[in-house]
Amino acid sequence: MTDIDLERIERAADEELDDAVAFLREMIRTPSVNPPGDYDGIHALVSETFESFGWDAETLAAPAALLEELGLEGPRPNVLGYVTRGDGPTIVLNAHLDTVPVDESKWSYDPFAATLDEGRVWGRGARDSKGRVAAYTLAARALEAADMVPADATIVLAITVDEETGGHAGPGYVVDSGVLDADYAIVEGNIDRVDYAAAGVVHFEVTVSGRSAHAGTNPEKGANAVVGASRIVGALDAYADRLKTERVSDVPGIGHATCTPATIEGGLKTNVVPSSCSFTVDRRVLPEEDLDDAERAFRDVVADVDLPDGTSAAVDVVLRARPFESDSDGPLVRSLARHAETVTGSDVLVGGTRGFTDARFFGHAGIETAKYGPGDEESNVHGPDENVKVDQVRDAGAVVAATLAEIGSDR
Repeated sequence: MTDIDLERIERAADEELDDAVAFLREMIRTPSVNPPGDYDGIHALVSETFESFGWDAETLAAPAALLEELGLEGPRPNVLGYVTRGDGPTIVLNAHLDTVPVDESKWSYDPFAATLDEGRVWGRGARDSKGRVAAYTLAARALEAADMVPADATIVLAITVDEETGGHAGPGYVVDSGVLDADYAIVEGNIDRVDYAAAGVVHFEVTVSGRSAHAGTNPEKGANAVVGASRIVGALDAYADRLKTERVSDVPGIGHATCTPATIEGGLKTNVVPSSCSFTVDRRVLPEEDLDDAERAFRDVVADVDLPDGTSAAVDVVLRARPFESDSDGPLVRSLARHAETVTGSDVLVGGTRGFTDARFFGHAGIETAKYGPGDEESNVHGPDENVKVDQVRDAGAVVAATLAEIGSDR
């Protein structure tokens, strides 16, 4: 691989850090909670910021037909910021603009004030994933400041929408459109790991139907849907225990497959035998598993349950996302891991995650894909007082910049 002057890149990252943090704070102060997914303000901020750098900023919005199919209202604008365009490898940096909602009563900081305190930026999206947008922007700006942008590469920041609701109008549409034709993709990840694989997921809704009756005077005339649901949940709990030993990934960091009942709703009133009960289940699917096989196995578990007389169960699939596994020994993973260990001075796990991710869209398209960026277990992702360490924005930016310089010059 091309020899990279990492010290030069780190000096440039130091010089660009204040601007990157200011950009991050402006993004946090521009809410983009999804649902509902109001992106007008954040789209304008990111596009105008990229244009101020002299980059080509293009908008690629999902068409109305796709939004109708997904049951979404538009617009859903994705930003493509081209740092440079060349005839060599195309490298995509992908992070998303939408965030999960906020329960402000649980926060110590104003979730949209972007408070800078104790070496961290606090606010919704600080880690997931506006902190990654800032780090990737820092990476590109540091390369420009160091005069190390690979001459023949195309480097594009694909800043997308709707990750929190499946990603199909965001990176899913961007990849399917074919406009990127990428060789490599770096997608939002953590500071202490380089993930080249991720589990898939199937979300199920199980509905148990029964027959109502008075719970006190004649419960025997009813068919209790809650009891039926409880038996299925018990069977799924036993199934989850079997998965811990029967379905274990060879990819470091992923562990075993999971099956987790998540929400439940049923019954009308305490003195009425419930005629309906529904619950949802999250089934994580390993890269070594087939999504259809996992779905069939789940349905078999439900079908084998001895339900109360007069009750029946129906299974619906709410969400399906295939697992992905990229090249564990490709130039992208090797470069990220090597530079991450040098810059952070710590060991970096090279493996996978059980979280399903936008990286799957790139991986399924045959693009060599890895997850890396700022954030760790202290970042409280999706929780109150979400935060990102400023040092991690700097370090992730330097790591990504060095990787861009290296793989962008090696063809």
